[in-house]
Amino acid sequence: MLKSVSTAFVFAVALAFVVIAFNPTHASALGLVEAQAKVQIQADVEALLAQYADDPDGLEVAIEVYVTRSEYPLIAAQVIVAVAVGLPTDCALKVALGRGLGAAITVIALTNPTTATNMLALVVSLGDETLVAAVSVGTSDKTASIGQNAGGGGEGVGDNDETPEEPASAT
Repeated sequence: MLKSVSTAFVFAVALAFVVIAFNPTHASALGLVEAQAKVQIQADVEALLAQYADDPDGLEVAIEVYVTRSEYPLIAAQVIVAVAVGLPTDCALKVALGRGLGAAITVIALTNPTTATNMLALVVSLGDETLVAAVSVGTSDKTASIGQNAGGGGEGVGDNDETPEEPASAT
């Protein structure tokens, strides 16, 4: 009887090992999905570069829209940064990629500040001064645009404010 229990135990352990060894875990499956997404994003970014090769302003807007609508904005940022770093410093398309990414980071920060912070940290960590400056301009421009559209910022705000400088006295 002990022999049959031992055999059953060994069989169960072996079966469990086989199931674990040949069944992809959730983490590896997620890694595969992200790897596939990266390949697709790379192709999309290259297509946008080709489409807007003579239109840096159009590329800037296209990158902003692409990243903000992406299911994987951090991966999109990684791909865009890698492409931008590979371009010459004085390339207008590099600046457009950075400005578009900066605008997207600002929009994403409204709903997902952690992802936006990670995207910005990625850009800064590479130390490419041209790209960092372009992203900074993109975030500043988009922040100003959001402020205007929300009714904030701009001149004259608060000019008609009738709130007293000092609170009213209790007496």
